[in-house]
Amino acid sequence: MKKNILILLLVTTLIGCSKNETTEETSFQEELIGSWQFKGIYIHDVFDENDMPLYMAYENGDIITYNSDNTFIHLLQNYQYTGTFSVVNSNILNLNYNPNPNGINNNGSSKITLLTENELRLSCFNEGLCDVIRYEKVVAD
Repeated sequence: MKKNILILLLVTTLIGCSKNETTEETSFQEELIGSWQFKGIYIHDVFDENDMPLYMAYENGDIITYNSDNTFIHLLQNYQYTGTFSVVNSNILNLNYNPNPNGINNNGSSKITLLTENELRLSCFNEGLCDVIRYEKVVAD
């Protein structure tokens, strides 16, 4: 009897964990849906007077739009790139660019270090050794 209860408890725990992880990743990916404009970079090896990474603002018109069907459109320097994306482990953003003769043709992954209603920050996986890219949500008119 104890063995059956233990097995039932184990199965219930495993099923519960799987549902939570799926729900968490789905909601995290839903927060990403929309258009994000590149605003600047936090430089990893240059610090301000408060010992914080120096922030360099940029206005280059770079916008990336994540769609609910897991596709994206990236507008960069008058070129449009497309592809698919996924979010893994709630903080890894994978981008798979479709082949394009004008530039970006590779796939890549970034670490999502911050995702709020209005701000997205992406970095590499080497803690403290890379710059952090900052995007702001584009408000629909």
